[in-house]
Amino acid sequence: MKIVSALVVLVVLAAGSAVAGELPTSNGRKLVATVQGEPITLDELSREVAAMRRAQPPGTWDQRAAELAVLNRMINVVLIAQEGARMGISALPEVRKTVDTNARITLRDELVERIVKDVKADPKEVEATSQAAVREWKVSALLFTKEEHARDMVAELAAGKTFGELATAAMADGRATKVEDGVVLKRQTMEPAVAAVVARMAVGATSPVISTKSGPVVLTLQEIRHPEDPTARATAERVVLGTRRREAVAAYDQALRKKYVKVNADLLRNLDYEAEKPGIDALLKDRRVVAEVRGEPPVTVGELTEALKFQFFHGTSLAAASKRLNSKKEQVLDGLLHRKVFRKEALRLGLDKTDAYRDKVKDFERSVLFEAVVRKAVVPDVRLREDDIKAYYDEHRKEYTAPQMMRLRSLAFRTRESAESAAASLLSGADFQWVADHADDQLGSNAQDVVSFDGRPIMTSELPEAVQKAVAGARARDVRIYASPEKYYYVLAVENVVAAQPQPYEEVRQSIARKVLDAKIEKAVDDYADRLRALSDVKIYLGTS
Repeated sequence: MKIVSALVVLVVLAAGSAVAGELPTSNGRKLVATVQGEPITLDELSREVAAMRRAQPPGTWDQRAAELAVLNRMINVVLIAQEGARMGISALPEVRKTVDTNARITLRDELVERIVKDVKADPKEVEATSQAAVREWKVSALLFTKEEHARDMVAELAAGKTFGELATAAMADGRATKVEDGVVLKRQTMEPAVAAVVARMAVGATSPVISTKSGPVVLTLQEIRHPEDPTARATAERVVLGTRRREAVAAYDQALRKKYVKVNADLLRNLDYEAEKPGIDALLKDRRVVAEVRGEPPVTVGELTEALKFQFFHGTSLAAASKRLNSKKEQVLDGLLHRKVFRKEALRLGLDKTDAYRDKVKDFERSVLFEAVVRKAVVPDVRLREDDIKAYYDEHRKEYTAPQMMRLRSLAFRTRESAESAAASLLSGADFQWVADHADDQLGSNAQDVVSFDGRPIMTSELPEAVQKAVAGARARDVRIYASPEKYYYVLAVENVVAAQPQPYEEVRQSIARKVLDAKIEKAVDDYADRLRALSDVKIYLGTS
């Protein structure tokens, strides 16, 4: 956003004044700018900068440039919000209602923040949750042709024979079609039937017969592992902390209700919203007290009915016909009481007088006025021409090119010789599935770190870099071999290749039009703010050095 230099603009850019100790203060708070006497505090700027920083990729952050850019935007918002107040927008009933509703929600949120600020996640619970998420099971598994063969093996294992000798015999005489030794199963990729059994097994145990999509399976559990996964641990910590915080808020809510609330349980129980009489309209006017809140107006039947009616915005008659209103009345009353007691407690604690609360309310009102002025005074003058859209398309053709797509199917082997043999069979015309069923020395799809391609279209650019190199220049029906860092050897069968091609203008016109219009509106807003700034008293105390 550019800064208009005009004689009527008073801008103070003192070198080095960004040092917090050198900033002027108002009511004990450091200022970074004033707009027509309205202050922008260092606290407000810091919150905006922190939010912006969280959204930036690592290594792209310039603290001083970011501070000045954010401050400039904040000044423009204040200028346009002040213009909205001069236009009388701030006094409109719908605006006041929106701002007041947000203020109530913000006050409750301030109390919730106070309740949960010292809540911590139990490290033991985090550890248990994280381990449950990453748990892996190393098994040996045997796939049978018939269920009775699988049941026979379970019985022989119980009689003392070993899994290995029984698997060898079953494969030799055709009772089993596939054996996998030391395969690693992960929760995310296991069939539900397998997961349900494995989760209850102890190391060394053998499963009963499991019915899977491929056929009856018997497996033995060799090891349970918990690999390190920082992402899973971070997720577990968020989940556990979120649960503990919700529990803390619920306990606080119950304590406040015990302190302040008395519910007329008989009246609540006897309220029948589905009866023909007295009917919803009569209950909306009912002044009987369904819950008392000490020191506050009580909750009446009418207030409860209004809130209940709001829940069913499609109409209460439909809700009554499906017997839903009575089942909701206690839940709706709980919501009403929660909002009342939390507001009462927040006011008692003086949270409405804190700078944090007042800043948030003020920021929201500014944003409402800003958006209203932009809609009323800026957007109507913005014109979007077809030539603008076409020019953007011509300048950004690379962004609107459909990427190259491939259909790949893969087989993974322990040795290069086995992979080359399978590749030769495919190149000679053998069916992929036949090779998959008969090639020796294959790794199962559940083996650790095995990558699998199943013939679904995938963008070439999304393939691992080494795989991209392996299939570079490939055409349909080509076969390539790729050696992975894990020393697995993959046979990659290329079923189809769709070349990259430009997307037709008609397909992308709508998304481009939105971008171009947004850019035009942003420039128009900047220009509008510059005109206001040229007629305003703006002081900036944040230094440029």
